[in-house]
Amino acid sequence: MPMTRRALLSCIKAAALLGIPPWFSRAVAQTSDALQDWLRAATVPIRTIDANDEDYRDLEPLVGRIGDARVVQLGEPSHNAGSCFAAKARLVKFLHQRMGFGVVVWESGFYDVGLTDAALRAGDDPVVAARRGILANWASSVEVRPLFEHARASKGGDRPLVMAGFDMTLTSPFTSLAAELRSFAVLPQDSALRAETTAQIEELLVAFSALNAYVEALGQINAKLIDTGSAAARAEAMASWERDVGAPLRPRRKDLMNLQGAVDKAIRLLDREKVAFAAVAGERRRGFTVRVIANLGGRAANMYERFGVDVTPPPNRVDQENRRDALNAENLRWLIEEGFPGQKFIIWAHNAHVMNAYYLGPDFTRVSLGPVANAMKPHGAYLAEWLGKDLYTIGLSVYEGVDGWVGLQETKIPPTSEGSIEARLHQLGLNYAFLDLRAARVTPNHPLLGTLTVRVPKFDEVQLGNAIGSYDGLLFISRMERANLIR
Repeated sequence: MPMTRRALLSCIKAAALLGIPPWFSRAVAQTSDALQDWLRAATVPIRTIDANDEDYRDLEPLVGRIGDARVVQLGEPSHNAGSCFAAKARLVKFLHQRMGFGVVVWESGFYDVGLTDAALRAGDDPVVAARRGILANWASSVEVRPLFEHARASKGGDRPLVMAGFDMTLTSPFTSLAAELRSFAVLPQDSALRAETTAQIEELLVAFSALNAYVEALGQINAKLIDTGSAAARAEAMASWERDVGAPLRPRRKDLMNLQGAVDKAIRLLDREKVAFAAVAGERRRGFTVRVIANLGGRAANMYERFGVDVTPPPNRVDQENRRDALNAENLRWLIEEGFPGQKFIIWAHNAHVMNAYYLGPDFTRVSLGPVANAMKPHGAYLAEWLGKDLYTIGLSVYEGVDGWVGLQETKIPPTSEGSIEARLHQLGLNYAFLDLRAARVTPNHPLLGTLTVRVPKFDEVQLGNAIGSYDGLLFISRMERANLIR
């Protein structure tokens, strides 16, 4: 059993009284594990991660830790992390019911999640509603379904839980967004402005469709082949599809140039005629449309860099990731300031996006707490600069387990190395636990300020000179289990 602080002090005092040499007192001090002592005292046991369990007494200590923060981010080490999904779903329900958080913003399409929220308001089946706009990994997860059921039930009360998206990507068919933009274009009362806007939107849609055709077709063939035969059979089918169907659809540089020109002209038009559009659509819808169009430009650039037939391959994905996270940060700021002013927000995303740290390319297995060359700046770093203490970010990590989907895939997660934060938490014998890291920052010479091993942001172990820098809190799961697919 590690020596307690009181016992350690007693030993040192006794050594001084007895005239024992100082070197012996220092040897005794080195047997104490200050970090483990602190973890034992500071860790909050979590009783369950079952999202259907609404006895929240075990989560009550989080109220004081989160405090007055207006935005809480919930990360995850993988988009296949079943136990993490369940834990987050329960946390969202707690934050909504106990602390008054009213908007969940998903790492899913900025436009698309609005389709989910509208379907929930209409009383649709919660899973069907979720699948309209939220990434399938969550929308089709048994572990997350209780959250969608809760959101639908809340729509009839005075404190509805709103669903929104922040990602520049598309998580619903492009035809839906195209229809929305066309309906916006015909709103102006002035016929000349209506004609100009319609023409500009059509130019934008044609240009984006040329870039998006390959990606949309690729998604359809992947969905079709997911349960088809062996891995070798799927690979052969994909090769055949690429040769006969995919290759002619790949975007070209001229497509990107056309799209970028259309994006610039459309945004200039909406800004130039701001008063006219606000008069017929409201400033919120006008601003939302500007963000949607900007997102199309960012997504198109990433699609071309990844799939373009005449592209010069970039050395790594850093530029694409930075383009995406910068736009996503702007989307989040718009949602918080203009989309839902006065609300409290929960952001549901990957650890790699919510952390206040920099993710290093080209292999993305290393993390820096400060800006360095060839690094991805996550949206969490932007929000930390902007919101300060109004932001509380919770990373999720595990000691060991299995990642993937039951019946589809499985990836073993080995135990972390001895001395890591996760291994130390595992020693406490808790299945689930919460650790407030923010409080440690105000303590001089805190043991967390030394170089420690921690899983950030995925399952890779990294060494950080300040283990509390990337998150404000850590939700720990001793053993993770795979997600279960709603078929």
